Amino acid sequence: MRVSSTYEHNLQAVYCHIGSRGIRVDTKRLSHAKQVVKAEIHRWLAVASNQWGCKVFIGAANNPEKDAIDALGAVNLNATQGKYALLSKLRDLGYELPKITKKDQDGNYESEESTAELALQKILSKNQFNYPGGDPAIKAVLRIRELGKLSSSYLNALLFARGDEHYFLSNYNVAGTLSGRRSSRKHTFRFGNNAQNFPKHSDTSELYRRCLVSRPGHIFLMVDQISAEDWPVSALAENYKSLEQLKNTNDIYGRHTRLASDLFNIPLASRPPDEGLDNWKDSIERYIAKQTRHASNYDMLAPRLSEHFAKFGFSYSESKCKLLLDKMGQIDPNIKTIFHKYVRTKISNDRVLISPEPFLRERQFLGARPNDANNSLFKEAYSWIPQGCIGDNTGFAIFELESSYPVNERYVVQEGHDSIVQDIPDDADTIYKTLLRTNNAFDRTIRFHNGIEIKIPIETEIGYDFATTVRIREFTRKAIQNARESLQSRIAEIRKSDNRVTVTV
Repeated sequence: MRVSSTYEHNLQAVYCHIGSRGIRVDTKRLSHAKQVVKAEIHRWLAVASNQWGCKVFIGAANNPEKDAIDALGAVNLNATQGKYALLSKLRDLGYELPKITKKDQDGNYESEESTAELALQKILSKNQFNYPGGDPAIKAVLRIRELGKLSSSYLNALLFARGDEHYFLSNYNVAGTLSGRRSSRKHTFRFGNNAQNFPKHSDTSELYRRCLVSRPGHIFLMVDQISAEDWPVSALAENYKSLEQLKNTNDIYGRHTRLASDLFNIPLASRPPDEGLDNWKDSIERYIAKQTRHASNYDMLAPRLSEHFAKFGFSYSESKCKLLLDKMGQIDPNIKTIFHKYVRTKISNDRVLISPEPFLRERQFLGARPNDANNSLFKEAYSWIPQGCIGDNTGFAIFELESSYPVNERYVVQEGHDSIVQDIPDDADTIYKTLLRTNNAFDRTIRFHNGIEIKIPIETEIGYDFATTVRIREFTRKAIQNARESLQSRIAEIRKSDNRVTVTV
């Protein structure tokens, strides 16, 4: 099987069933999550109001003038212009507003002062000297926006009722991106929303993920491709050392930690596994190393990398980012000399890129101009094969799972680019059978133009909601039994914690 119009037509039918099958939502947990988020928004509004000495509110309906309160200097976080706009208030308070470059309606780039997320993150990172813990008001605005997005996109999404149960639906589009990855949005009849990018990595987002629950008598089987895009990038770069690191699942440190050790000249032994493995895993050096590798893979320059770090809340200057990228180039020169060179040559000569076998997806790059640097086009092209390779690997696996077995044994309820979630009967035999089927569906040899062949491994977890999960260490019945027992223990601990919180309140 290869990518073709027939395949994509059939795959769209499969995704139509997945999106309409939906993910069950616990409405009691959802109601609790809404209350928590509402309270958090009010708390952060108070933080900003106290620091700036004025009323900070959201939406014209909450304008303090309606309550006959002195609105002098009030700020409406939803206003983009006028006397209540955040931009005007920040200027009045003396903030140094960064200029953000973006395309205008005519496709030309322009730079202007902004209160977009990136601009606020830059303000936050630059003001760390004055506010070591971060400027409270700017942190509050960013937090309010995050919570508002969570509310509008997910907490308040329209749910589809089936009897007494409610479901989050979605509409997947197999041709929604140029790379071959699916896109996702609200269901045709306005139910749900984007199901590929449920929020992660915060307390409130975890509250929402706890609302996404398996059907009665079922359990979630969650599958991820391990180090997904690193595999095709390493193959394209003919980096055999990197491929060996990816294959070595017994490495107690892992490749990102080893890269951090090289980038920052920190001996691995300074944080030995029996004393400091968690310190390595959660260290800022490892995070920076991982992001620098990704930036190098796709030819991200120092200014953009610095902005990327600022978006995640800490300041790393352009000069430091350039040093990181230069050292990354020394550590892995094949990225530029082999991978990037291959892409540039193919586009310059043929105007076409073709993804590896068995996918053989084609994309034309007709915008490449002779005697032009074509930097923007090349940067887009560098990511096209890796992203498309992983997207199609997921698509091929889902097509097999959803077309090779009886209708009552088709369980996929969500796809996340390099991952899938299945909602399956909660018994050891079904979990084991579905696990083997899923592993077989992803068990695919991918062959590149240079003769390098890879198989991208998967890792699996089980859980009764999207927040509380336990990894299955091996694809055996015994490992499944251990994971189920561990999951039950974690759930019991969470319930005890919840009870303690209830008593305390």
